[in-house]
Amino acid sequence: MSQIKELFFKEASLENRNVTKSDMVKFLDYINSAGDEGSQFDAKDIGKILDKNERICLDKVKNQLGKHLSAFANTSGGLLAIGIKENKRKRVAFTANNYPLSRVNLQHLQRAISTSLEPKIEFYVELVEMERAKSAAKGIILIFIEQSMTPPHQVINNRTYYFRHGESSNPAPHSLVSALFRFRKKPNLKIDVIKVRSSENLRVIIKNKGNSPALHTHIVINIYPILIKGNHIQLNTNVIDKTTDGLWNIKEFLGNSKQNFMKFRFRAKPEQIILPGVNEVLFDLPFQKFPEAKLNARLYCDDFEGEQEFKLF
Repeated sequence: MSQIKELFFKEASLENRNVTKSDMVKFLDYINSAGDEGSQFDAKDIGKILDKNERICLDKVKNQLGKHLSAFANTSGGLLAIGIKENKRKRVAFTANNYPLSRVNLQHLQRAISTSLEPKIEFYVELVEMERAKSAAKGIILIFIEQSMTPPHQVINNRTYYFRHGESSNPAPHSLVSALFRFRKKPNLKIDVIKVRSSENLRVIIKNKGNSPALHTHIVINIYPILIKGNHIQLNTNVIDKTTDGLWNIKEFLGNSKQNFMKFRFRAKPEQIILPGVNEVLFDLPFQKFPEAKLNARLYCDDFEGEQEFKLF
């Protein structure tokens, strides 16, 4: 949820801490001066999701908040603040309507949010203490929703898709739902082979030219024929280990004399994510003119599959 948190609470994000009362006071001043909620923020009075016993009602969470969760995820992400009252007739339209934080069952609230939409969205809930009376903390509930990488998201209760338009969450027309399918974010992996300056090596680089991170990457490199100088094979796992960034698990398979090719299989380690716009070195191979030599690369990750081929002479 860092992108939305940076947008609204940059200091908290930079200092790696939770949102504080001081942050919320500044934020309330900001939205009051702006005059409306805007496309990435919505305020909701806590009373809209309480039952007759003044407890958070999970069904009301789904009914009252579902469309805003869907709209933010389907559009550009946003922040839903629970415990802020709006009165457009007053000059200071937005004021804190604090709720006893001890009454918030965070696990139940998160479950209600998680089961409000289909498919599920990524979100983050934060409780901000605004006042303390007789050792009891009262405050505001913040729900950060990022722009979804896999839209559209439908509210389960009424089977409707929503999008954010200005300060409103509106039902999405068919054309927009279709566009969300068509233009959703995806990774796009590409291999490039370049000659390293002032070196007798070719460098094999992987790039993510898409607009979302590449997860669970798997790469198969085939080189034809086996790169041999005299009786010595030019490329093996030891050569690769000296040049790769260490974030890949490498398996080597050498073809026999009849097949006359070599195969390398790269699997990203669990923590390895290739971000958009990032180039990473896979390995270097000794450069010389290999007659008819070529490199074939097959690339796989979540939501992407591709193949490329390069001549090495």
